[in-house]
Amino acid sequence: MKKFAFVSDFDGTLSSKDFYHIIIEKYMGDEGKKLYNEWKKTKKINVEFLNIVFGSTNLSEKEIYEEIVQIPLDRYAKDFINKIKENNGDFYIVSAGTSYYIKILLEHYEIKDVPVISMEGVYSNGGIKIIPDPNSEYFSEVFGLDKRKVVESIKRNYDYIIFAGDSEPDLEAAKTADLVYARSELAELLRKENINFTVFSDFKEIEKDLTERGILI
Repeated sequence: MKKFAFVSDFDGTLSSKDFYHIIIEKYMGDEGKKLYNEWKKTKKINVEFLNIVFGSTNLSEKEIYEEIVQIPLDRYAKDFINKIKENNGDFYIVSAGTSYYIKILLEHYEIKDVPVISMEGVYSNGGIKIIPDPNSEYFSEVFGLDKRKVVESIKRNYDYIIFAGDSEPDLEAAKTADLVYARSELAELLRKENINFTVFSDFKEIEKDLTERGILI
């Protein structure tokens, strides 16, 4: 059994901004903001919502690619991932978005050997379509992917699990980790449930904290 794994959400955590927010602002304008606000009142941000947003762009596949490679990645992300590996840890990305754009961005930044556990996605009718797999062991009726099930599966192979996230789909996964870094909505939810976590603004802060804890050297 290996010592530890660092499991990170992608949108709003490893990236500085959710890809769907970028698409809403750039291609949907006020109608997109209205859709988001109305949706949040009664529903969770789920695959149905994401497919509405990602299907709204009316772009060529090449243009979609150009949008993806402009997603703002945390500027310390690549160095942080390498630091985890140097300390004999493994780094995982777990996302309730789609591996379609995550893998493109990782390749763009030449970030290699990082498992991405997410949903499949395809270019379709001028946008991206997310395709949940109901036969997957990680399937969720709500989010398409159950991050808690993913983290519990990863946990079987490690002594210690560290998790970082920012939103509601990360909540149950955070509960099963040994050490949690959170911001935004996730931080609020964890506070309400009196669950310990450390606030972070970027991965440099996480690296500093893990070094002080003696997990990284």
